[in-house]
Amino acid sequence: MHREEAERLSLCADCGAEIDAGVERAYAFGTAGVLCWECAVRRGGAYDGQREAWTRLPQVDDLQGEGFETP
Repeated sequence: MHREEAERLSLCADCGAEIDAGVERAYAFGTAGVLCWECAVRRGGAYDGQREAWTRLPQVDDLQGEGFETP
């Protein structure tokens, strides 16, 4: 793995899956929190692909206690 690839990788704050921000769609929150696509949708998130924007944000309040700031 190249250094640039390693810097793009994050871990989902919910399930711990590796997320490649350069390839995969994910939901970023707070200063360092990230949810993989599956967890973001499972937590109530809805994404509009045409507008490339979340139309309903995933619920992340319970993750605040794990060191992530909520938006």
